[in-house]
Amino acid sequence: MQPLHPETTARRPVWMWAGAAAGLGLAVTMFLNNSGPRTPAAASRPTATGTFVVTGAVVLGDGASFTRDDHLGCAGTGGYADVRDSAPVLIATAGGFAAGKLTDPRALTDGTCRFFFTVRGVPAGQNTYLLMVADQESHQYVEQELKAWLVSLRVD
Repeated sequence: MQPLHPETTARRPVWMWAGAAAGLGLAVTMFLNNSGPRTPAAASRPTATGTFVVTGAVVLGDGASFTRDDHLGCAGTGGYADVRDSAPVLIATAGGFAAGKLTDPRALTDGTCRFFFTVRGVPAGQNTYLLMVADQESHQYVEQELKAWLVSLRVD
């Protein structure tokens, strides 16, 4: 017997993504602040002043990791199903975190799926930056790498 109403896929509300990002940022901050020995010099380290903007592209390069739509767009599938238009992009540091989202998904002629992102308000002057896209594995960067014209990240 089939149900009268087809099941719809559940979309997570925006507040859940914001809560997850805040929790992840707090966990990363706690981890980075608790690593290494405690010394008076480390405790009196000056805080970062200012922020910067990170612009980049995320690429799914395996044809099996995404599907194409009728409008030259694309979205991740399987283990990459969370890599889609409007998926969260988070950059976390010991000094805080900043968030953006994936935009403009395009299925390119070279067999890849590309998204752009912009993250504003990234704390400057930190030693380590963790970049996380959707629920995928995080990638570590230094400030100079993130300030490059375009950060390119391949997630498959």
